[in-house]
Amino acid sequence: MTAVALRASTGRTDVDISLSRRQVEIGERFAALLSADLAPAVRRMAEQPVPPQADTDEDAAYTREAVWRALVELGATRLLLPERYDGEQAGQQGAVVVAELLGRVLYQGPLLDTMTATEVMLAEADPAGKLLREIAEGAAVTVAVRRGGRDSHSRPAKFDCPDQPGGPTVEAERRFVGFAPETWSVLLVGRVGQVGPAVHAALVPRDHPTVTWRRHDDIGRGELYAVRFAGSPVAAWFGDPDGGCAAWPQIVARARIRHAAYLVGLSQGALDLAVDRASARRQFGRPIGRFQALAFQLAGLATRLEGARLLVRAAAWEADEGRDPRLSAAQALGMAADLAGEITAAAVQVHGAYGMTEDCDVQIYYRRAHVERGWLGAAADVRAEAVPWLAEAVRARHSGRPDAGGRL
Repeated sequence: MTAVALRASTGRTDVDISLSRRQVEIGERFAALLSADLAPAVRRMAEQPVPPQADTDEDAAYTREAVWRALVELGATRLLLPERYDGEQAGQQGAVVVAELLGRVLYQGPLLDTMTATEVMLAEADPAGKLLREIAEGAAVTVAVRRGGRDSHSRPAKFDCPDQPGGPTVEAERRFVGFAPETWSVLLVGRVGQVGPAVHAALVPRDHPTVTWRRHDDIGRGELYAVRFAGSPVAAWFGDPDGGCAAWPQIVARARIRHAAYLVGLSQGALDLAVDRASARRQFGRPIGRFQALAFQLAGLATRLEGARLLVRAAAWEADEGRDPRLSAAQALGMAADLAGEITAAAVQVHGAYGMTEDCDVQIYYRRAHVERGWLGAAADVRAEAVPWLAEAVRARHSGRPDAGGRL
């Protein structure tokens, strides 16, 4: 990984999007684990054989556990934590470096959800740091927000508290929850009953008998679950009992920045496979990559992907500077999501019929792209959310005053 010394200008505000020495160090540290040698195993470690085979399931579980422990030992769960909790305090700029590497090898695991849960705890509660220190040591958390397909992190579904809002137990159904059996706790996020639009967050022990789950059949070959909470005890509430988790919109924005970085890495991994195939596959006596039409197509996609990468870095920089990152996060996620679909489709086409077979890894990138690109909101919905933020930025620029993100 090399440092790219670039600065983007937004109005009269300079945004530093070059890789710092610390970001380069973080990238080199994790690149050794997420290398080309390990990538084929990581890409398929969440696959469920049909019919199920006990030995294959055990091998996959062992691989997932080994990768998770290695990520923890390298400090992945400490990246966002401040030093007082034995963290690295690397911010979003450090997190996006790791997220991109994860996307490149199609890592599927609870790390990104654990980062989101970490930010909830930092913003809303846990003054003694007990939960945060457990996360630093490797306790994984998954985030449960959806009951149906139209729910999203910005519009989480409702859940009930039989006693009262903020009570000792919760009742809810959530779908599309990642890696539930492998986590320490579930962060249940949503609106409580008929109380109002405020978003509340409750940490529920995953191994309590009132928490049950069932694995989804996933076209993306991932590991998603339907989870039911039937009077499940709450280990901790985050946010005000009436106002809810006030920091949630900002937390979602930062999660979108990290997920955009993951999609950039996913696109890069698919593009790398396409370039390798174009160099090896021959027609009319020469590699197909030497035909201008294909060469120009791949070069154009690579150029646009670099633009998305720099946009992600700019959004991460804004978030670390304490500015409102919602607009830049939406822009980065929308661009990365569109590219993930285009690049993975092009990569499959470069591979020809072989690209659609089970033996070819490029089809896994294509499958995952169509799940991951809508994970934190479909691109159209994210753009619709961004309209008022964009309008505010335009008004601020014409008036000469800073907008919510500190831009002029």
